Amino acid sequence: MNTRLSAGAAALLLTLASLPATAGKLFLSGGAYDDANVDLFVNGLRKATGRDANFTPNLASTSNCGTNWATTACPRIAVITAAKDSYATGLDAFQNDIPATSTSSLKRGYYNLFQTHGFSPKFITAHVDNYGVHASASTPEGQANIAVINQADAVWFVGGDQAKIIRTLLTDSGADSGLAAALRARWNNGSGNIVIAGDSAGNHALNVKMHAAGVSYGYLYYGADLPSTPVTGWQTLGDTRDGTTALRYLENGATMKGLGFLPAGILSDTHFDSRSGRLGRLAAALRSLSVQQGFGVDENTGVVVDTAAQTATVYGTNKLLIVDTAAASVQIGTYYKVNGLRVSLLTPGDRYNYSSKVVTSSKTAIGSSYYYSSYYDSADIFAALETSKSLTRVVDQTPTTNVGTAPVPVYSSGPSYPSGAPVIKLRFTRDATTKGYYAGGKYTVDKVKVDIY
Repeated sequence: MNTRLSAGAAALLLTLASLPATAGKLFLSGGAYDDANVDLFVNGLRKATGRDANFTPNLASTSNCGTNWATTACPRIAVITAAKDSYATGLDAFQNDIPATSTSSLKRGYYNLFQTHGFSPKFITAHVDNYGVHASASTPEGQANIAVINQADAVWFVGGDQAKIIRTLLTDSGADSGLAAALRARWNNGSGNIVIAGDSAGNHALNVKMHAAGVSYGYLYYGADLPSTPVTGWQTLGDTRDGTTALRYLENGATMKGLGFLPAGILSDTHFDSRSGRLGRLAAALRSLSVQQGFGVDENTGVVVDTAAQTATVYGTNKLLIVDTAAASVQIGTYYKVNGLRVSLLTPGDRYNYSSKVVTSSKTAIGSSYYYSSYYDSADIFAALETSKSLTRVVDQTPTTNVGTAPVPVYSSGPSYPSGAPVIKLRFTRDATTKGYYAGGKYTVDKVKVDIY
């Protein structure tokens, strides 16, 4: 038999291989959500399932929905706590609330969290300490988990350690376990009848290849040079080339194969600006992984990615930062320098088309009458909220440029940067491509030019 492909058949296969993943919806949560964030859980996640039961749940109730998945009118959500340390820890996080203290409010366990927002939740038992049995298609435990996946309207990967998710769901070679294969089959069936959601580490795990560890300054200092870690190296996901106590392990990052549900042309990051500025980290990771667009999802914020419409819509409280490297040029130097990044900032209600790169906002366009008369230069651009402030100021101030400085990190213990480590700067420029919008105390920023030098 002649097994050679004709030129036409080969071209067809190449075309099919380059097509985006089967259309469906993803929900990217940036971490540190408020349990009572209705816009995130109800307007974002629940409505994305198309099975939102058409009712307003009682946030004080943990029994809004029936538990029989054959009869409940609520969206059925499978909760995967594989990012936790063990099956016992994951089960506890699913079943039990964390009581309020004098310094913190009550934190819902995942069962009660989803019940309050009008979901019917079930627990997936697979974790790093039992994946050989509980993620298998050939065991009763694995088959029970697969049955839940096959009925779910949504799947939620919780936060924790993203490497533990990958270790649980993928085999040593990086192939799908029986559990991952069942989820992929649901995603690939063409009907778009499941929403795959991830919070924090769970968000990262949805990437084709995910990055982890490190900080913005470290990613830039080490030149966007991220080593690849196999699934079997999940316990030390980081840059181990100098050992696990070295500066590079603590400050730089590494990559690992992800679950691959997010389109290959997008790389997602989390906790983006409320905890610390991760713009440098994401920009460098995009360079290392040869991905053009980055989604930096902030805390208490969710993004519905509709792969059919090729859109990302923001819900929750804070923001989504979008980094586009299409027109960027890398500069020669001892650390990662780049000119011409385009960075946008979206807030709840905004939408971004990642194919056309069009930002849509209902806010009022900012004209030539600017609120601020002076520039804003940040002394610590990777501190919490400094990147967002630099972006929003530059579209509503008379000067067209802000500069942010990234000082060399200094720690009270552990390895330190050498005395000659550079001070890195970021320049934010409003030009003819840039647009700004404002309403109700929130900004939308469209395509500010950013240089790292």
